[in-house]
Amino acid sequence: MAFKWLEKLTQLGESASEKENDSDELGMTLAVLMLEVAKSDFDESDYEIQTMAAWLESQDLGLNQRGIIQLLESAREEQARSAGLFEYTRRACERMSMEERVQLVEQLWRIAYADGIIDKYEEAAIRKASELLYVAHSDFIRAKLSAQASSQYE
Repeated sequence: MAFKWLEKLTQLGESASEKENDSDELGMTLAVLMLEVAKSDFDESDYEIQTMAAWLESQDLGLNQRGIIQLLESAREEQARSAGLFEYTRRACERMSMEERVQLVEQLWRIAYADGIIDKYEEAAIRKASELLYVAHSDFIRAKLSAQASSQYE
């Protein structure tokens, strides 16, 4: 009987740590995908960084502002070593609903619009990420229009 209680307690601890690992991995995934767009035009602006940080903070990842900054720094290093988007979009598909992935695509557009200039490389990066996230083209367009409408550079 005592062993069953201990086993349940151990399982609870494991599930909490698994959830934390999932949250950490999802945060890294989101940050790398956003950095891919921000860096695609070879000019990562302060506006883009602020847009990324604000959205990550709103995503219930359990991170404060300092944690978000550390996440973005770690994501920069990981993104520099990465061979492409596939690994990150696969992770996003595994952990996010379709609605959440459409919201992510909209956020990628918000990052592109943050500095007021949509570069062809930013658009190409968002299009590729959207395709790898299995977001329908109609949702891709709606996300773009929504981000554009909320942009200060409209």
